[in-house]
Amino acid sequence: MASNWDDLAELKETQEIKEQSNNLLLIDGINVAFRYLHRKNFDSFTDDYIRTVSSLAKSYQAKRVICCFDAGASLYRKTLFPDYKANRKVERTEEEQERFTAFFECLNQTVEELPFEHYKFKGIEADDVIAYFSLHLSKQYEHTWIVSSDRDLYQLLSDRVSIFNLFSRNEVTLESLYEKFEMTPREYAFSRIIEGDKSDNILGIEGIGPKRSAALVKEYKTLDNLLNNLPLKGRSKYITNLNNGIKTLEQNEKLINLIDYNEDVISCVEK
Repeated sequence: MASNWDDLAELKETQEIKEQSNNLLLIDGINVAFRYLHRKNFDSFTDDYIRTVSSLAKSYQAKRVICCFDAGASLYRKTLFPDYKANRKVERTEEEQERFTAFFECLNQTVEELPFEHYKFKGIEADDVIAYFSLHLSKQYEHTWIVSSDRDLYQLLSDRVSIFNLFSRNEVTLESLYEKFEMTPREYAFSRIIEGDKSDNILGIEGIGPKRSAALVKEYKTLDNLLNNLPLKGRSKYITNLNNGIKTLEQNEKLINLIDYNEDVISCVEK
């Protein structure tokens, strides 16, 4: 079929956008795919997935697109804490299991057909791969956009790194994080270390939720500073738990901090 002027104009526009683009797009592969699990096309979403990533690449003027996938549980975290994500094991009905199996079969097929750079390493989680690329590549681009709804990735935010949540359709930036939580990315990670992460079976200090952890972060700023000031004075049960929770805090920091332990995590890749 011969091309018409509209086709040529669109081709020229696409080429111009590509030439102007100098952003890095990091896709949390399975996180993005889970939007299909409860849809009718749970077992046939390959084309739609590729279109979605292509659309995101165009919207964020990406010069380079990298899709990052999980490949089993984190060997680093399971070695450190054997009960890591132990709460993820759920009983499913036969129908639910069939859907789950078909979904992952389609996801595996999708990964094979992706026209984008993509990586998965046995024993390494996607957020660690994303953290690695963010830490090592972001300076080469005008801006890095991470596509994920995983709040653990908030600690990667900077003036050069932002996040787009495909589920809520919200962008999370350095400014919006501070506006919502009055915390820097490092401080946000510190608050998670105190609270723990129930979704990953990481227990925090009992009796300390978001408000109390935010107050502690505001006062002490860093985990090292908090630890240096323990034991704190006070008769409240949560103060007692905090004073007795040094090992919990130290372990949580190694489980939750995606930046300072990234090299240790990546070195655990299974050959």
